[in-house]
Amino acid sequence: MLPARTNTPDVITHDDEGRASTRIKLKRACNGCAQLLGDADNRDVDDRGNLTDVRAECPNCAPLVTLEQAGCRTWQLTVRNIGGVDRALDSYGIFAKGYWQPDVDGKNRVVGLRIGDGLDRQVAYFEDWIIRHPDGRIDIHRKPAAAPSA
Repeated sequence: MLPARTNTPDVITHDDEGRASTRIKLKRACNGCAQLLGDADNRDVDDRGNLTDVRAECPNCAPLVTLEQAGCRTWQLTVRNIGGVDRALDSYGIFAKGYWQPDVDGKNRVVGLRIGDGLDRQVAYFEDWIIRHPDGRIDIHRKPAAAPSA
């Protein structure tokens, strides 16, 4: 198990003329939900310079990592991959279709994917995770609620 991350607060200093400057420590965000996990460090970049997967450190996304290790297939639904996720679910024989809702202008827009039919249908919104279990069941892992503004 990796050591816990430190979370260095920003340090604001003032010079002799009253000008403020802020020293920050780069923070690491979860690959799955973008929740801040603490300070970035050397373990966050692999030998090729790519960001490592830190979802196992995230309280929200750690269950997804466990499910993937147990053989589940997961997709995080985004605007860019909705078509591919729809086709993947169709290939498993699972009905999926864009889910529409009116926006603030009153225009209908796709906001997610309706999965299944009849009383068993579910809706995955953008940024939610769709989980297909080895037995064929589908679950939705909701994105975390937005943190309140400071």
